[in-house]
Amino acid sequence: MFKADMLPFWASIVPIIGGIIVPFLGSKRRHHFVAPIVTFITLLIVMAIYPHIKGGGTLETVFNTGVGFQLIFRAEMVGFFIGIIAAAVWFLASIYGVGYLSHTHAHNRYTMFSLLSFGGMLGVVFTGTLFTLYLFFELLSVASVVLVFHEETEDAMRAGYKYLIMGIFGGLVLLFSVIATYHITGTGDLSKVGFGLAGHPLLPYIFWGYIIGFGIKAGMFPVYVWLPSAHPVAPAAASALLSGVMLKAGAYGIFKTSFNIMGVDTLFPTHANIMLVLLILGLITMFLGSALAITQTEIKKMLAYSSVAQIGYIVLGLALFTSKGLTGGLMHIFAHAITKSSLFMCAGAFIHQTGLRQIKDLKGIAKRMPLTMAVFTFGGLSMIGLPPFVGFVSKWYLALGSLEIMSKGHYWSGWGIICLFMLCVSSIMNLIYYGPILIGAWFEPLPGEAPAGGGHGGHDEHDAHGHDDHAAAPAPVPNDDPGFWMMAPLLILAAAVLYFGIFTQAPLGMAAKISAMYLH
Repeated sequence: MFKADMLPFWASIVPIIGGIIVPFLGSKRRHHFVAPIVTFITLLIVMAIYPHIKGGGTLETVFNTGVGFQLIFRAEMVGFFIGIIAAAVWFLASIYGVGYLSHTHAHNRYTMFSLLSFGGMLGVVFTGTLFTLYLFFELLSVASVVLVFHEETEDAMRAGYKYLIMGIFGGLVLLFSVIATYHITGTGDLSKVGFGLAGHPLLPYIFWGYIIGFGIKAGMFPVYVWLPSAHPVAPAAASALLSGVMLKAGAYGIFKTSFNIMGVDTLFPTHANIMLVLLILGLITMFLGSALAITQTEIKKMLAYSSVAQIGYIVLGLALFTSKGLTGGLMHIFAHAITKSSLFMCAGAFIHQTGLRQIKDLKGIAKRMPLTMAVFTFGGLSMIGLPPFVGFVSKWYLALGSLEIMSKGHYWSGWGIICLFMLCVSSIMNLIYYGPILIGAWFEPLPGEAPAGGGHGGHDEHDAHGHDDHAAAPAPVPNDDPGFWMMAPLLILAAAVLYFGIFTQAPLGMAAKISAMYLH
């Protein structure tokens, strides 16, 4: 029962079991630590998968349901890549939640649905059939709605309903494509459906059904409208998961659609135009998300629109269909997960400790929360794409992948220049909305504080009435950095953003290996 082949199954089921038992725990205090314990155990299970698949192999468990289909749990390199990211970030977000949610209502409800969402997320990446993929994808969608509803404010309820309605719509569209694929190919096994759709007249409709269904969860243009409403109203621990991890379930679905359900040989050259449309949608998502982020005045809403833009980078990397482009897209999944999670947790710390959420009110905040602002600075510079942070690495490979179009021949070579140009424009736009926050936080005074250098315009120590300007020392600025449970995950994520920007071998090597498996 506990042999290696069962690891993908247990990775998916342990969080669900943990979520189910939460309501039966009598003491509220116990609820605080259930999520860190369960997510840590799950992280260990996911880590145990790697030795068995690092050479390109798979782990697989098949359950016969007796009603005409099988439940297959399968771990391969790309699923492990997303799964280990999800498990690590979820563990850190759960630790953060111990501090952030300790004095909030319905803590056990949040823990329950966070763990159910976690199980749904890992079920998506460790599934072997379309039917199992659909089941876990719906579990993730439904359970995560409760995280958006959690605060129970009017805005939270409105955002939750929007997320729910769009999730139901996306699920129905996705179900159409799943049923159609089963009908045409006679199988739902993701390792076997690849060539069954080739040449079928319904292929474009099935393809876009998958893209719409997964694209809603990913937050891709034009079906991103739930995302800027949901992220600002959810608790910061949930926002970090929604943006850093759950969006990647949609990105993973788009990957599986393009490279497994359809396949390179099926899409090119016969259906190259539909992939070109996906590439253009990625560019629009990248630009529009950045443009809307610039206009925001509230920190979490700005980060939400930034997440839209970052999904554009990922979709672009998948749609380029070049080796370095796919490597860059996968690397950006990793980079965005750790970076945006840290940024949302920082925003949550600002709100939790000071009540400040408007960007204009964060001027001088580095004097009150130096460690938190240092973490936010690392994340902001990574999102801009500056070395030596991890965001630079992924954008570098996306740029190389864009230029690779000129020699690969899947698209008109001019698209490579267009993609490279848009990457540069989007990075400049990232600088426009992250730059003022960083400069204001570090170099501008706190509200009510005299500017550096004094406000008299001269060097006299006494004013016209003989008063001593230096007689009364300014009151010390309190340190409002959060306590251990919130600060520890922030520091770990900041260290990861810097470390993996310098020592790129682990994530970049894995991304390159996956790319080589699908694009020779």
